[in-house]
Amino acid sequence: MKIIKNRMFFLVFSAFLVQAAMAQVKRYEGKVSQQLTVNSSTVIIDRSTRKQISYRSYEQLIQSAPGKYKLEPVFDKYGKASSFMLTRRTSAEAPQVIGFDEDLRPEVGEPLPPFVMQGLDGVTYDSEKLKGSYVLLGFWIRYEKPLYTLASTKVISAFVDAHRRRGIEIVSLGTTLDTREECLVNIPKRNCGFVPIPESFGFNHRYHIAETPFFILLDKQGNVMAMAPHTEFSLIGDLLLR
Repeated sequence: MKIIKNRMFFLVFSAFLVQAAMAQVKRYEGKVSQQLTVNSSTVIIDRSTRKQISYRSYEQLIQSAPGKYKLEPVFDKYGKASSFMLTRRTSAEAPQVIGFDEDLRPEVGEPLPPFVMQGLDGVTYDSEKLKGSYVLLGFWIRYEKPLYTLASTKVISAFVDAHRRRGIEIVSLGTTLDTREECLVNIPKRNCGFVPIPESFGFNHRYHIAETPFFILLDKQGNVMAMAPHTEFSLIGDLLLR
């Protein structure tokens, strides 16, 4: 039997997209597709044994039991799927669906798992090195309408600027599927309140963020201080940091 050298599949999830307007709030469901490649260099861990298996063993397994197993990407601190977990599929599961389990999202008061983000400004933002500063993380899908607008980002820039005037700096970062080139086109020449992080949607998976835009504020120790969807940004915006 011929062994397939590269296996490419689409990981699709449903996410709630939220638009905040002056008089009303609109919610709609959208779909985002991400393409990940599995090949002979891919790290595959068998969930049942917690041991790494070879790509050849993986191929033989799925060929001998079609549809019985699935690969779940494991997103690391760089927001990349650096390994995959091989799991036996339940009968109720649809193929290749990535879900977000909000129970796995860090709670207020808990430390946020580490991250290393590459900003559009050329700066590397390492959560370990950011300790001692407040950090505001915004989780987006793309920087485009109807969600990304002047009105939707004004509350972010107002929060950051108000604290800057008081001598308190907030490191504000925003994830997106957009490439660097798309960010340069979509981000206007105004203060949007955050540094865009191109091709960083893996962090939405890492922290189980299904609703977007969504925000997490970290204290100076790297613990979750507050979090809120955009429609409830006042839960963060009304805070007076010291």
